[in-house]
Amino acid sequence: MLKTESSSYFQSDQVDQKPLRHVLILRLLKYLRPYLWHLLILLVLMGSGAVLEVMPSEFTRRLIDHHLAQGSIRGAGQLLTAFICFVCLSFLVQLSRSILLGWVGQKAMLDLRLQLFGHLMRRSTSFFQHNPVGRLMTRVTTDVQNLNEMFSSGFVAVIGDALSLVAIVVWMYLMHPGMATIAVFIVPFLFVATEIFRRKAGEAFRETQGRYAAIQAYLQEHLSNMSLVQLNTNENKSRGDFERLNLRYLEAFLRSVLAYSVFFPVVEFLTSVTLAAIILYAGYKVEIGAVTLGLLLAFVQQSGRFFRPIRELAERYNVMQTAMASSERIFALLDNDDEIMEMTNAKCPVFEKEIRFEGISFAYEAGGRHAVKNMDGEIPKGRRIAVVGHTGAGKSTMINLLMRFYDPHEGNVLLDGINIKELNLSKYRGLFGLVLQDVFIFSGTLEDNILLGRPKDSSRLAYVLEQSQLSSILERLPQGIKTQVGERGQRLSAGERQLLAFARMLYGFPAILLLDEATSNIDSETEQRIQEVFAKVSRDFTTFTIAHRLSTIRDADEIWVMDKGAVVERGNHYELLNRGGIYSNLVRLQFENNQSETE
Repeated sequence: MLKTESSSYFQSDQVDQKPLRHVLILRLLKYLRPYLWHLLILLVLMGSGAVLEVMPSEFTRRLIDHHLAQGSIRGAGQLLTAFICFVCLSFLVQLSRSILLGWVGQKAMLDLRLQLFGHLMRRSTSFFQHNPVGRLMTRVTTDVQNLNEMFSSGFVAVIGDALSLVAIVVWMYLMHPGMATIAVFIVPFLFVATEIFRRKAGEAFRETQGRYAAIQAYLQEHLSNMSLVQLNTNENKSRGDFERLNLRYLEAFLRSVLAYSVFFPVVEFLTSVTLAAIILYAGYKVEIGAVTLGLLLAFVQQSGRFFRPIRELAERYNVMQTAMASSERIFALLDNDDEIMEMTNAKCPVFEKEIRFEGISFAYEAGGRHAVKNMDGEIPKGRRIAVVGHTGAGKSTMINLLMRFYDPHEGNVLLDGINIKELNLSKYRGLFGLVLQDVFIFSGTLEDNILLGRPKDSSRLAYVLEQSQLSSILERLPQGIKTQVGERGQRLSAGERQLLAFARMLYGFPAILLLDEATSNIDSETEQRIQEVFAKVSRDFTTFTIAHRLSTIRDADEIWVMDKGAVVERGNHYELLNRGGIYSNLVRLQFENNQSETE
């Protein structure tokens, strides 16, 4: 069923606990720590740039007062040469600063992006069930990019602007304290305007980012399942839901636009009034001879430079607001501890005897219905165990617990008598080969999807292609195993994707095969060939199979019949048929259905 705008799945991605601003800034600064020496060089460049920024006004004052005021530019050659040299030097300093600032920002964001992705790799299965992929993608991409803007145009650049302001104010006070005081008089008013803006715009920024993530989640789900939308003629409904999500985003975005629409004109008005006051005051001083014309023009020139960092500080505040909203969401993700915990002194798993369930109980939601309850069972090495039961009986939950995608709430899963919680998680999972009904295929070639980053062994690859019945399919493909399969394997049929999953599983040569409806998408002839293959190689594997087609598990050493989260019957195919219980009824119903389909 398609989710609507009212579903909590697509609600605005907000952070409930809003951390203090200085806490966020301190955490962000940690990502600059590895580049301390680069930052020190950057600080020197910024200090140099701040000093060079006041020099043009000094050249203007001297050129006018010492030369132009006397009606001649004789002797100004050295001054003009020095001015050109300073302009060139200033250009080099600004260029070096921009390159280094961009490099540091990109490196810091690379570290953060890798940390985020690594953190996501360690989350539990339940985490991804409760967090839409679109939202997570927004945090790793858009939110990180917002922080990159802050690093490049925020933290470090603000320091540069502050140094420029200090250098300009010092020059102004050295030249004329009165005019300097008029220029500085604007600062308290700007602080007040900025604080009002921060309070009004901060919540709007936070809401905008959260609602944008909801749009991403909706897009990701619907574009991935567009065939289902079109099949059910849900285009108009989906368009309406998408429109409502966008209107909510627009509503929050317009609130931030309104804050800017007031803030920036206020800043511009204050700076214009201050500049006018400086000109009026300086004009009066020129008239009475207290200020030279060169100093007046130099002061007007420097006032423009003084107001530029102030305007840029206001603009950078825009970047900071967006980045703070993004950092809240990023750190909320990084602080998430929803993962399968692994002991620091975890043991290396060895499978020589059995896997055992002891008193297992598990529910997917706290306080919800138990998917498995008080279950015991044993999977001896080399044996073929099959599980059957009605939908919702808890069959797939057994695989989730075996793979330790979830931990049971009660009871334990033991490998050769050792609780699997005490084992190295990656090595423990390496014991298993898992094939599900819904196979996921990555973009790339067939070979890439079989190897999955594992070292290539040509002889083993040829073996698994033959055993999985995939080699006959490759002969029909123009590029063979190098064929590009497309996104999610769209160039392959459902059956071919299933065979590819078998090949991928066999290539790792696991000790235990876990099959969850693994042959449901394969035609009967191919299924029969695969069953023959498994009959040959089963001596090398322990198999745990979940099946609806009961014909595929006739030869299982033991069949577990599950009902309402518990194993209610055990035995081989013939023993269970003779017992006349649930399994016998399942076989009868399936036989009748197959017979009616044939007719």
